[in-house]
Amino acid sequence: MAVPPLLMAAVACTPTLNWRAVSLANLTTFVPCKPDQAQRTVHLGDADVAMEMAGCEAADALYAVSHVRAPDAKQAPMVLHDWRAATLANLQATSVQPHDFKLAKAPDGAYQVPVAATATAANGGWTMLWVQGQRADASMVHARLVWFAVGVDIYHVAVYGAHLSPDTVDMLFSDLRLQ
Repeated sequence: MAVPPLLMAAVACTPTLNWRAVSLANLTTFVPCKPDQAQRTVHLGDADVAMEMAGCEAADALYAVSHVRAPDAKQAPMVLHDWRAATLANLQATSVQPHDFKLAKAPDGAYQVPVAATATAANGGWTMLWVQGQRADASMVHARLVWFAVGVDIYHVAVYGAHLSPDTVDMLFSDLRLQ
C-alpha cells in the first residue's frame, strides 16, 4: 500500500519535542511536552517543606522543574545542599562533573551553594552537574541538574534519561528566567 505524500509530509513534520513554557514560583523555562504538576512534603535541612513540581516525559527523558521555600533565609543554603545531596544519592551517582552554566535572567541575590569540594564556576558563573548513575532497576541514567536559590525560594531544574543529546537538554536550560 502506498502512503500518500501529504500524509508522509505531515508525519515527517510532527515534532518529537513540543516545547512550551512552564512557570513555577517565579521561574520560567520550557519543557518539551505538557507538564503534570504535583505537590508533596519533603524533609530537607531541618524542616519539612512543601515541594511544588512540574514535569513531563518526552524523547525517552524526564524533564522536571521543582521549587521549595525554606523556613527562613538562614536555613536556605542547608536546604539547597540537602536537596542536592538527596538527589545525587537517589541517582546512585557514579560520576558527577560540574560544568559552567548561566541563567538567562537572574535577579540580584540569586545564588548556588558550592558543589562539594569544587567552587562554583569562575567569574561569578553558575554550575550545572552532569551526572551518571543508576535507577532503582539498575539501568544507567544520565542527568543534567541545576539548583539555585533567591532568598528563601530554592529551585531545581533537571533532565534524566538513558541518553541525553543537546536537542533534548539545551532548550530546558537555555532560557531559565527568574522574575
